[in-house]
Amino acid sequence: MAENKNNDVELIDDDEVITLYDDDNKPVKFYEVACIEYQGEFYALMQPVEPMEGLGEDEALIFKVREEDEDNDVFEPVTDESVLDAVFNEYLNAIADAEDGCGCGCGCGHDHDCDCDGDCECDGECDCEKEHEPEHECGCGCKHGK
Repeated sequence: MAENKNNDVELIDDDEVITLYDDDNKPVKFYEVACIEYQGEFYALMQPVEPMEGLGEDEALIFKVREEDEDNDVFEPVTDESVLDAVFNEYLNAIADAEDGCGCGCGCGHDHDCDCDGDCECDGECDCEKEHEPEHECGCGCKHGK
């Protein structure tokens, strides 16, 4: 995977397992997929190591992470739908940035390091579905006016 340019999201590629405990104090093992900073708080996107009832194989859980002391973090499940959506969207933008090299977060698939003048493959146009302000520059020199 390419480098993520979003400084608020750390994509984690290792297979380190984090053990959390459910309401019955039973251990549940997770892979940490990403650490996301959103509005001054830290969140962890976690996938269970083993199948979990009610959670699809490609689904993950989001936990708010707070430092209890120097050696321990506390993982609190996030239940607020607006926070879940916002944090997950930050993660999706970071994935898009890492996969297609786009630094503007639009996911349009262009390498915005080209500093084009309309002569390259992007023809100065952005084919993403985000609405850009007129004359918005995403870093490649092409103007988005959708």
